[in-house]
Amino acid sequence: MNHGEFIWLINEAPVDYAVTLIMTLAVYLFIFRKQINSVFDPLFFATVYGALAGADVVFLWWQGKIDVGYFIQFLITDAAFFLGVLVSKPVKEYSQTQTGSRRGSRSFVLLSGGERPLLGALYVVSAITFVVTQAVTYAIQGIPILYRSRLDYYSGGGGIGVLDRILNVTWLFSCYLLIYRFATKTRSEGWPRVLDVFVGFALVASPVLSGSKSSFISIVFVIYYFRFFHRRDRSCGTADKVLGKLQGATVLFAVAAAAFVISVQGATTDPSLWVATLGVRFASFGDAFFMAYPSHVVDSIPGRDGFLAVFGGLLATFRIVPYEVVPEPLGYVLHRIVYGFDNSTGPNARHNVFGLVFFGQMGSICYSLIIGMIVGFIRNRLPAFIRPGSAMEPVFVFLAISCVGLFADLALVMKDIGSIILIMPFLYAISGLVYLAASRRSASVI
Repeated sequence: MNHGEFIWLINEAPVDYAVTLIMTLAVYLFIFRKQINSVFDPLFFATVYGALAGADVVFLWWQGKIDVGYFIQFLITDAAFFLGVLVSKPVKEYSQTQTGSRRGSRSFVLLSGGERPLLGALYVVSAITFVVTQAVTYAIQGIPILYRSRLDYYSGGGGIGVLDRILNVTWLFSCYLLIYRFATKTRSEGWPRVLDVFVGFALVASPVLSGSKSSFISIVFVIYYFRFFHRRDRSCGTADKVLGKLQGATVLFAVAAAAFVISVQGATTDPSLWVATLGVRFASFGDAFFMAYPSHVVDSIPGRDGFLAVFGGLLATFRIVPYEVVPEPLGYVLHRIVYGFDNSTGPNARHNVFGLVFFGQMGSICYSLIIGMIVGFIRNRLPAFIRPGSAMEPVFVFLAISCVGLFADLALVMKDIGSIILIMPFLYAISGLVYLAASRRSASVI
């Protein structure tokens, strides 16, 4: 079933779809009610998106368009994923070691939390790298919003994919540390405040010009994690109130940005088209399901090596295995089967469908359980090892925002993991050198 056929099915039974959507959303939110800390929590958004996708399966079964076996498999794998997340209970309190609570050796400065100068150096390095890389990308490829899709933009070869990885990491690091500087009133020697304004403008412009209607919401997630980590830091009290207001304003701006992207990519200013496009997008969050389950399409896909399906992209990034042995993205396969042509695009391979194809009925249950446990561990247990103000705080935020993507597509999360492994060591190594050089200059002056 393609997108047009599914939207037509909704038009024939809009009340059934609305009831299905409301019921599914209520169930998902009830299950994660103790896991979600705020409407700005990335898990809240992932839960809503997951409910929109799950409603498609329930609706298809209700309309008799899929076999009950697929419906049961979906329910069991979703339940396994939920269980995996719920196994790890949220940490209520974090270590509250504050900046300046201990003055020790240089090794402690580099390895422990609460050292603003090192974070300041990391900010400067990340910001410069982000701005330069973004400028180079625009110079090579042009403006992303003018492309039909993000995949088209980054499929040109010539190292453009590496630039994308650098941007993914440095954008979030720069954004998070800019907020940190604002909230803690941290300044870096030789770095005027006006450059912070320029960096902030670049950080806002990048997701708007990327053409992605959802990437701008990442700013909301970054603010959420900063407020969550530093909620008991009294020195950030004033900034916390400002950031709280900024979150709501950012959501409204994200809606406006989505309308802008639709108008540019669709060459129209008709508001009704904006609403219709967003409506179709929301209804299509489960496109992997209505492509895979009807007409037994999922059974026609050969399940190759499950290990390579999970880790192949990451291994190929480091040239451990050749790209040729990595299974083709499942979304591409589904698109080609349903539409009859290859367009280097397709739906996100949700864990239910991915597990069924590569691990079978029973294996898909274990797969969903494991990735749910990974999400729960990163969100709920890993923060216990990160001090507020630690040099590893930006890395955790990157992983915490990325990991909820396991709800939708493992490949996107594995790409983020590969990016952090490739880019993070260079950022921290250069930042450490900058910090040490600044420390030596200060010592020589004294």
